Amino acid sequence: MKKINLLLVIIALLTLSVVSCKKDTVTPTPTPLAFTGLSHNLKGVIKGVMKQDTTYYLVDNVTINKGDTLTIQPGAIVKSNGNFSFNVSGNFICVGTDAKPIILTTSFASPVLGFGYWGGIQADSNALNVQIKYTHIDWTGGPAADLSTQAAIDIEGTQAHDYGAKIIIENNWFFGSVDDGIHLAGQIHVSIKRNVMQHLGGPDGESMNIKSGVMGDIAYNYVWAAANNCVKLSTGSSLPQVAMNIFNNTFINGGWRKVGEFTNGILIDKNAVANIYNNILVGCRNGINITSKADYANCKVGNNLVYAINDSLFINVFPGKIAASATDITGSGIAKCNTVFTKWDQNVDIVNPIFSDINVPSLAANSPAKGKGTTTLAGSTKLSNYYTITGATSDVLNADMGAYTTDNYGNKHLPSSAQGVK
Repeated sequence: MKKINLLLVIIALLTLSVVSCKKDTVTPTPTPLAFTGLSHNLKGVIKGVMKQDTTYYLVDNVTINKGDTLTIQPGAIVKSNGNFSFNVSGNFICVGTDAKPIILTTSFASPVLGFGYWGGIQADSNALNVQIKYTHIDWTGGPAADLSTQAAIDIEGTQAHDYGAKIIIENNWFFGSVDDGIHLAGQIHVSIKRNVMQHLGGPDGESMNIKSGVMGDIAYNYVWAAANNCVKLSTGSSLPQVAMNIFNNTFINGGWRKVGEFTNGILIDKNAVANIYNNILVGCRNGINITSKADYANCKVGNNLVYAINDSLFINVFPGKIAASATDITGSGIAKCNTVFTKWDQNVDIVNPIFSDINVPSLAANSPAKGKGTTTLAGSTKLSNYYTITGATSDVLNADMGAYTTDNYGNKHLPSSAQGVK
């Protein structure tokens, strides 16, 4: 989480008339509210089932206690009336369907980019089962009690009991958060797959920010116009180590809103390790950066396509300790970038205007990414495959690069030009 400008905080307070409490400051009540369909105004300690095709409102922060479960059924809509959060110490099962996605958003009538309207999903070390699938999560990033902005999904796991938490974040849509889209830290296993992540952060924030101890897969995701890094891995000064498989993702035009910092499509830093295969990065400010602080000796990279938007940035397609391999495809310039997708928008977001994602990231008929992926994961000695997470999708690498493969195996959801879901 990042510190935000004091003026922005004052505007947020005046506009929303309330500041959220951090999850560890909420005092549970003895008897949680179990939903029976009678109350649609959510506050305090809750558990039970939020029914399908029903609209609910956050009228204050809500808490799911340790050992309790909140289930949100397909087609449910949750609108936050202010800067409120789901604070999760128990189990959070938010699973929609393709036909009936769940919507988590603000009730503010006319949301705009660059402003956090509600606090998102904030989970702690007791949250051992968090499943979020087929869910729209829009307009998050409202400030916490310490005035730091909040990620759309923030799971701070410190489990010492054999990686106790299983986190599944698959087939979701994220739009307009002013901080990280997904922020994870702790000894947890995670599956982050087939998500559409549009215009997250402003002017800071990673789309996926993965820290100490997390292990798992980041695959078949689409990220457009990230403020900072599309993916960042960092263990910091303490163990356990971050270890991720990052494959078949598509990252477009990321890193242009962060000022004063070297942004990347993929950043592997501070004792982190990763397998990085079959990804497409087009128009990002910088490409795949495995720094000298990373566990670079155990990182494996290959079969990625990285095109810089202009020739002056070509030196930064692989700016770190590991250079492009013989199987990676690199290049620069508008003409090359235009060859990859059905449609690529060359406009990048530098001054945070309100504009739409008009990219069509399916592969062009003669795309250089077609048939250039690897189907074999050459794992490092420190990193294995984490497809065994109960409830997670078991995925393999594809013969094509990127999230949208020609055999329709990858991400099934092309990005929307809409400014979030209301």
